[in-house]
Amino acid sequence: MSFRKIVAMFIAVSASLLVAIATPAIAQEELNDGPKSLVIQYKSSLTNRAAFRTYLSTNMKAKLQAMKAKGDISDFRIFYSWYRQPNVWDGMVIVRFPTFEGVTKWNALERATPGGLDAAGQALGDPVVTYNVDLSWSRNPDNLREGEVYYVIPYEYRDANEYRDYVKGYILPQFDGWMKDGALTGYELYLNRYSTGLPWDALFIQHYRDMASFGQRQKLTEHTRVGLRQNPEWKAWSDKKQGIRTESENTIAELIAH
Repeated sequence: MSFRKIVAMFIAVSASLLVAIATPAIAQEELNDGPKSLVIQYKSSLTNRAAFRTYLSTNMKAKLQAMKAKGDISDFRIFYSWYRQPNVWDGMVIVRFPTFEGVTKWNALERATPGGLDAAGQALGDPVVTYNVDLSWSRNPDNLREGEVYYVIPYEYRDANEYRDYVKGYILPQFDGWMKDGALTGYELYLNRYSTGLPWDALFIQHYRDMASFGQRQKLTEHTRVGLRQNPEWKAWSDKKQGIRTESENTIAELIAH
């Protein structure tokens, strides 16, 4: 083998090692500690749906406010879906913790009150799934107010590192464009820490200013994309997005407590 080929091989191997070292550091910024957020999704029967909404907006709200006052949690929000859908949650609670020890305290609470539900809550709803998540990207995530429309979109992806690059190159420019247009007031993008299995790896929550803004969603989406298509990087991600992620059934929700 010639000296030139040896040098070329060395450079190629060195470059690949640098990528292997750099990628996890960028892709796993949140992983230096345990996941500090939980997403809990609940289902209720038709006959209990209205009562369960009231329970979450009163009993659950009071419980979480008390935990926040003691410093056990740093923040929470409770959403309720507009409509009853067979394959979608009725209520969703997101709890954020100041430390991983806060998650441990919640786990102890789970032994007697699954999903944070006491006996009255358990008679009305079922915490069908709980996710350990990281709030990986957001703008104005705590700028919450009643009257806004919250559009919740779950996704599955094929590769975590690729998906993060896709979010930064394709998703965030769109969301920021919608905020510039005035339709969105903020957004939250959560990644499931333990993403093996169903039903989702990533959860997007878009904060629409009001019903009128939400009603213009399709028009504003296309308006923003017209400009973004002039960006070669964004266009490349757009062309291959179908092979990167799959989208599950969306939910339109209201904020009932925070």
